[in-house]
Amino acid sequence: MVNSPEAHSGSISEQIRRAMNDLSPAELRVARKLLAGYPAPGLGSAAELASEASVSSATVIRFTQKLGFRGFPDFHSALREELSGRRAGPIDLLDRTTVDSSGAGMLGALTAALAESVAGISETIPPAEFDAATRLLSDSTRKIYLVGGRASHPLAELLAIYLSRLRPDVSLISRDTSRRLGTIVEASRRSVLVAFDFRRYEISTVEICKLMAKRGAKIVIVTDVLMSPATSVANIVLPVQVDVPSPFDTFITGVALVECLALAVMRELGDDAINRMREWDAIADQGLVKE
Repeated sequence: MVNSPEAHSGSISEQIRRAMNDLSPAELRVARKLLAGYPAPGLGSAAELASEASVSSATVIRFTQKLGFRGFPDFHSALREELSGRRAGPIDLLDRTTVDSSGAGMLGALTAALAESVAGISETIPPAEFDAATRLLSDSTRKIYLVGGRASHPLAELLAIYLSRLRPDVSLISRDTSRRLGTIVEASRRSVLVAFDFRRYEISTVEICKLMAKRGAKIVIVTDVLMSPATSVANIVLPVQVDVPSPFDTFITGVALVECLALAVMRELGDDAINRMREWDAIADQGLVKE
């Protein structure tokens, strides 16, 4: 499998994860070294990566070829190009605005692209990862925390609203720095952090993931297919496509994933979730809580 179009679909970290079952033990060491500090270990030379992974340079070259690259230089170039794309903002993405500028044509093209992105969620997220996230979020012995960035905070808030109706001990982490410090202090091995971090990744989101991981919390990352740097400490990674023919990345896929998670958690919790929702609605109907 060398340089086929399919070989280079998705981010390089995603390609590595898909290839894990086909790698030799030595190649697996290379893969784990790359994923642990992604993308930094791959930005040096093949010899440097080999030394860090305690393998030969030949193993590194074979590893890159199994991913579909001609060799390490091809892999290295692709990684640098991907890194540039990770920092891209609306101005950088103007050239992908390819839809018809007329009203009807634009509406049809954009909605079709959005529908395709949502349909692709089942391809970018392995079922085992989704099921593992569902089990974590359904574990009533765990405290669930949710955090987002400047633009993705509403996604964290939406999932917090859904989960609060289904189970206790759900908290949305404030954007305020001092309150975030309090959350980190409270974190333990019974904590779960769900972090939303998309392209132009936020240092503050990445750091809270690292700090809570050090305190033993389980980390679930919802990100785009280029992968947030926070995936280096994640237990579960849920990547979605955000590319559409627009200079603005879409959050439609993020919303769709949030709704899928909420439904899966409800089914996992069964009667406990149903009874909590009934109690929630009964209180709201008494006028004590304004929806």
